[in-house]
Amino acid sequence: MFQKIKLKLSFICCLSTTLIVLIIILICMNVSEKNMYEQEKALFFLKSNAISSDLQGSRQISISWYQDVADHTKDFLYIEINRSPTTLSNVVLSHRESIFIDGIKEYMKNHFPYDTTIPPDSKQHYFEYQKDGHRFLVMDTTFFNREKKYEIHPIYVYCLDNFYHNVTIQRIWFFAIWFGSVLALYLFSYFFTSHVLKPLIQYDEKQKHFIAFASHELRSPLAVLKTGFSILKKKPDGKKTERIFALIDSEMSRMERLIQDLLCLSKMEHAGFRFQFQCANLASLVTSIYETYAVVAKNKNISLSLWIEDSCCYDCTCDPQRIEQAVIILLDNALSYTPSGQKVFLRLYRLRGKYEIQVIDTGKGITDQEKEKIFDRFYQADSSRKQKEHFGLGLSIAKEICHAHRGKICVGDTKGGGSTFTIRLPKNSRNPFL
Repeated sequence: MFQKIKLKLSFICCLSTTLIVLIIILICMNVSEKNMYEQEKALFFLKSNAISSDLQGSRQISISWYQDVADHTKDFLYIEINRSPTTLSNVVLSHRESIFIDGIKEYMKNHFPYDTTIPPDSKQHYFEYQKDGHRFLVMDTTFFNREKKYEIHPIYVYCLDNFYHNVTIQRIWFFAIWFGSVLALYLFSYFFTSHVLKPLIQYDEKQKHFIAFASHELRSPLAVLKTGFSILKKKPDGKKTERIFALIDSEMSRMERLIQDLLCLSKMEHAGFRFQFQCANLASLVTSIYETYAVVAKNKNISLSLWIEDSCCYDCTCDPQRIEQAVIILLDNALSYTPSGQKVFLRLYRLRGKYEIQVIDTGKGITDQEKEKIFDRFYQADSSRKQKEHFGLGLSIAKEICHAHRGKICVGDTKGGGSTFTIRLPKNSRNPFL
């Protein structure tokens, strides 16, 4: 499922990005071609003005001058004096170029009809002309030489083939770059969507893991209930009945605890869990927990110690019942997984304006790899020491409680062996979004 989503998102991301890149490339290409065309026109006007200046001046018109003017392989110049072609034009121009000039004259008659009211030295036209798939810039002008008293009519043709050849090469480069960017963008989109979907894939795996464990934990007590009722139905016996009822009662209590934990987590995730924030004294709360669990620790032959930093006010705006629940979860885990004869410490102190509650055990400890997973649902650090009283949900609930109080919960190593769990709470733990 996620593979198909990954491919679809990669395609959509790549398509939208490449379209944007294509639009940018087309705009850049259009601007570049316009600038190239303007530069070509500027060169054409520069040559046209030079020709007009030479013809109006006293410079000797010769074949060498003619070749210098039409230095491009496809550029040529045609000159008429008193409306008759000059001998030089007839000599230099080929038959094909002469036919080409006749076509330009015909084009001029249709688009720029001759007007006798305009003085000869005012007649000047610049235009683009197309013939046989080739494009040209043309200067057609007429001026009167007052010293020699004759009318000069030059037609200068500037070929744009070289310009359009450069434009074609530039377009090929632009689209080659665009095609290369499509491949690069698809690879980027694929890895980007993989990175984006990674948390969802992990969440989906955790969800499957969650469902599998929940099903297993619920199926076990149901199997016991079914077996017990089956035995009671077939062979009722006083002593057996008493043991079976005790077993059924234990399994039902276990199922009830699991369902309550699941509901608690579900309500916290969907903002259906209501917190009752009020001013509470954390020192009194921790002391009350210690007094309750001191007896439990003694029965397990575990030394439970309480240490509260003096000369400090521990008034905190929080939900005392939920904070108590989180501390009890940590303390219950510590007493369950600490071997007999070892020690467990319960500490409360203030550090950098925040309250810290620590539960320190001297048991086996937790590896660095397991520290990243112990707050996941149904995860138990050591599969060999699983107990029926623990489902692997307690630390998840404690984490959600701390998060709702704008606090944190973390785990570290105890010096000499064991684990240290720390609940860090701000002075005002009220979450404005709850």
